[in-house]
Amino acid sequence: MASGPRKTKTAETPAAAVEAPPAAPLAEPVAEAVSEAISGVEPVVANVVAEVKKAQASVQKAAAETATSLEESFGAAGKSLQVFSAKALEAYQANAAASVQYVQALSGVRTVSEAIALQSEHMRKQYEALTAQAKELTALAQQVAADAAAPLKDQFGKTFNQK
Repeated sequence: MASGPRKTKTAETPAAAVEAPPAAPLAEPVAEAVSEAISGVEPVVANVVAEVKKAQASVQKAAAETATSLEESFGAAGKSLQVFSAKALEAYQANAAASVQYVQALSGVRTVSEAIALQSEHMRKQYEALTAQAKELTALAQQVAADAAAPLKDQFGKTFNQK
């Protein structure tokens, strides 16, 4: 016959009779090991922090120098562009004056053969003038690019050649 759970007697032990393991002897070696590990890591962390600060200062210096180089570059480009614009305007004025002279000369011709000869001469002179102007403006455009790039080239060379 089935009976309910069986009751057994348990030994009753007073709480004072159970002793806790000694904490002090085990905690001291662990604390010393942790302290030694921390003291070993502190110089490494200090070195890393110093290197990071040094790198940050170097980056800030390079950024400031690059900003200065950009300002110099834009200033040089602006001056060179003014020269280029003045030469382009000069070429335009010369071409306009040549066209006006051509029209004035054309109004005084009496025959078709004179008109054709005048037109041929005008076209030859304009071709020569435009060729010379194109060479001069190309040289100036290259100078604008070189003037604008020089400060940046120097700065990048300084920045990337540093150790």
